[in-house]
Amino acid sequence: MEASIIIPALNEEKFIGDCLRSLRAQTVPAYIIVLDNGSTDKTVEIAKEYADEVLVLPGLSLRDMKQLGVETAKTPIVVTTDADTVAPPEWLEKLLRHFSDPKVVAVGGPVRPLEPNTVSNLYTNSLSNIAQAGLLYDANMAFRRDAMLGSGGYGHLKRGWDWELSSRLSNYGRVVYDPEAYVVTDVPFNRQLEFAALAANAGLLGIGAATRSPGSLGFGSGVYLALLGSAIDKVPDDLHHSQVALAGLTLLSVFRGSMPPDTYRFLAGLLTGVLGHHFITEDVYDPVWGRINGPLFTGVMLLLASS
Repeated sequence: MEASIIIPALNEEKFIGDCLRSLRAQTVPAYIIVLDNGSTDKTVEIAKEYADEVLVLPGLSLRDMKQLGVETAKTPIVVTTDADTVAPPEWLEKLLRHFSDPKVVAVGGPVRPLEPNTVSNLYTNSLSNIAQAGLLYDANMAFRRDAMLGSGGYGHLKRGWDWELSSRLSNYGRVVYDPEAYVVTDVPFNRQLEFAALAANAGLLGIGAATRSPGSLGFGSGVYLALLGSAIDKVPDDLHHSQVALAGLTLLSVFRGSMPPDTYRFLAGLLTGVLGHHFITEDVYDPVWGRINGPLFTGVMLLLASS
């Protein structure tokens, strides 16, 4: 079964060599396409040593870049992985064997952390469990090209397009999970931090529901609202969403006396949840905004705690 492997990359010189060498060492051959988003390091130089094709696509969204990669591929099967991911030698063979069944439209497997620790293990185990339920992870996913393009391609999302695609492909045939076809991937610190925050937030929502605390329910809802908003394609990338939430909190405080206390606590919690999520996922890695938002975020939390 002929297959192409597409790998998006941006400043991945630390990992991409190991990734591509592992793909070249597979027990079955594949056509390798690297999609570079405008790297300023040696990513493209390294990719050209191993890949069959390197497309330099600065300015494209990740979704559009991956869509172009699928359209560029000429083989009946397309496999996706990440530049910071390494595959064992029999990985591709284990994925492709399932396509001997014409009813199979997509195949995926588990992911394991490159540097195991409590949070990275929990994170990859969660992704693997979700894949086992039929929502495959694009660091370890293969699908029939015609079915993928015929279904409309990748959805216009910033995150979660792999899950959305898996769900849509299930209408065209079987989506298979192979526990033996695993890959090993890097789990960046910010992804670990985000995952830990989401896990803590789930607990907070449970506590809020049990105690009927409007502040806790609002905060938990705000975090998940921010997560959902982050996946929507039309939300500007250069907008500091935490500042929008902070402006909302300021406006809310002006009208505090004109609304019931529980409504105020819920809305204050909601906006603080949005602020907290975006502070973790965006601002903590921007030194300027971190210096601005850090004290403001702390001050808002203390203000709400004293309300």
